[in-house]
Amino acid sequence: MAAPVDSSASSPALSHLLAEVRAAVDARLPSLLAGDAHVPDPRDPLPSATREALLSPGKRVRPALVVLAGDVFEAPRPRLIDAGCAIEMVHAASLVLDDLPSMDDATLRRGRPALHVAHGEGNAILAAVTLLSRAFGLLAEAGLHARRGGIPGSAALDLVSRLADASGLLGLASGQALDLATDETDATFDRLETIHARKTGALFVASAEFGAVLGGARQNELSAVRSYARNVGLAFQIVDDLLETRGDAGETGKSARRAPAPTFVRHVGEAGARTLAAELTQHALESLKPFGKKAELLREFAEMLRDRKR
Repeated sequence: MAAPVDSSASSPALSHLLAEVRAAVDARLPSLLAGDAHVPDPRDPLPSATREALLSPGKRVRPALVVLAGDVFEAPRPRLIDAGCAIEMVHAASLVLDDLPSMDDATLRRGRPALHVAHGEGNAILAAVTLLSRAFGLLAEAGLHARRGGIPGSAALDLVSRLADASGLLGLASGQALDLATDETDATFDRLETIHARKTGALFVASAEFGAVLGGARQNELSAVRSYARNVGLAFQIVDDLLETRGDAGETGKSARRAPAPTFVRHVGEAGARTLAAELTQHALESLKPFGKKAELLREFAEMLRDRKR
């Protein structure tokens, strides 16, 4: 089992919310993977591979960010949970793709065999495609069923557009491509910032935007939330790299055979990376000033991710 987000230094209120969100997402994901009418073909290996990719124990950091941002704007909690599940599907797909032999060539993920090791490379790729398509389908269905507790149609379209940007040429896919094309000799500070802003930060930004959009945030409020999430996402990645350098699992708990990927830790050293994570977190906190006390848990969340030990 993956350890929960290290919330030992956070308030009881934040610890309770993180546990609540994680439990809600873990309970909701299985029913969202396929409709009730779907009966898997016992000869088809894809459903089990897809379920394993999605339901493997994770910290659910991104759904937590959806809820934390949505709570600032008093968005309905069920809508936030389903939106967070869509984000988690994209995140799970990205992990499967990252681990492929043509990418990071990882044999372990979260301490377990990588999906392509357990189910074959073809099924791993198909499982990732299935999760990506299901994420967008989930948001579309929520828009179609707005009268039955779903998401208003215009908001659902907004979320689909933001998730598409976070997944493609402006986000995850581009970040991974740049990562693969960059070795340590090419790893300038600006290149590293671009890679991680897309590979990690884009989905953090989408998560925070999801919560804000579902709460009816205005454009200036969306801009503030976006700035917060961009900085938190970069800080999160830097801390994850620090944890992996130290020998802890970080978020991934994976074992990769690819040559060491360029990171801020390798570029500026451990002390420099910790300073950078602290500076990014401070920028994130400054972005929340317009929200006053309503954003207190978002502030704690940023500080908790900066200070986590696992």
